This record gives sequence, structure tokens and C-alpha cells, in this order.
Amino acid sequence: MSRLDDALKEALRREDPGPDFTRAVLARAAAERPKRSWWSALASGFRPPLVRWATAGVLACALLATGLEYRREQHQRAEGEAAKHQLVLALRIAGVKLHVAQEKVFERND
Repeated sequence: MSRLDDALKEALRREDPGPDFTRAVLARAAAERPKRSWWSALASGFRPPLVRWATAGVLACALLATGLEYRREQHQRAEGEAAKHQLVLALRIAGVKLHVAQEKVFERND
């Protein structure tokens, strides 16, 4: 073997790093790791499956609310139409009675 081979073998031989090596590496990694912001923690909750289910839930609630509002409006409209028919009927009855009263007044004046 040559001197280069010996130097390379010497440089690449295994050495025990010592008992504090693991602790020092972990401490340095923890210090260099970026802290997770509250925004990124919140954003991680909106991963695609969760977003899809949340969107489906919101759409279902909106559809239900729209249906209930439509039903309420239809009920209110039906009540309004019934009240209108009752008013028209009452006005017709009142008109007939006034006409009868007017005829009696004209009969007495003749």
C-alpha cells in the first residue's frame, strides 16, 4: 500500500464520538428547527380531506337553511292570499248589504 492509502485509511477509520455527542446533536437540531407558528398550525388543519368534508357540511347547512326559508315564505304567502280572499269576500258582503240598504232608502223616498 502507498502512503496515500494509509492516510486515507487513517482519516476514514471509525472513532467513538463520545457520550455527549448525541445530546449535543439533538440540542443543536432543536435550536435550529424553526418554531411552528399558530398560522401554520391552523392551516395544517385544512388539509384536503378535511376541507372537502367541511365544504360539504357548509353546503348541506346552506341548502337546509334555504329550503326552510323557502318553505316559510310559501307559508307566509299562502296566509296572505287567504287573508286577501277573506277581505275581498267581506267587501263583497258589505257592498251587497250597502246596496240593499240603499235600495230601501230609495224605496221610502219614492
